Amino acid sequence: MSAGTHGHGSALAGATAGTIGNVISVSVDGQTRDAIDISTMGSTSKFREFVSGMADGGEISCEVNYDGAAAGVANSLNTIYQGGTAETWTVTFSDTSTFASSGFITNLGMAVPFDDKITQSITIKLSGKPTFTDKA
Repeated sequence: MSAGTHGHGSALAGATAGTIGNVISVSVDGQTRDAIDISTMGSTSKFREFVSGMADGGEISCEVNYDGAAAGVANSLNTIYQGGTAETWTVTFSDTSTFASSGFITNLGMAVPFDDKITQSITIKLSGKPTFTDKA
């Protein structure tokens, strides 16, 4: 039998932002690791040789419905973006497992179509080692 987890009920929260409301989607873009070329004239069979280098925690991307109220999502995110400081961001999946890392907002955009809802997009650059915690 197949196994899977539905995304409905997942959430994004920042240490000072609290839970971000009106979330449509959250994406945790892949962690990457540099590959350092250590090849020499003596490398076996003329194949390049590599060692593992520095890792990059990636980014969290999120899309939310626009809420321009005084205490709404737009105001909170703009304040955090303008502050420019890193804080802990946590994605809580619908099964209660979590992905958390320090990061700061690098992009805060808006889409204003004439025939659909206004949305905001948020990109958070992760800094340092992220942690994943399995569901309880």
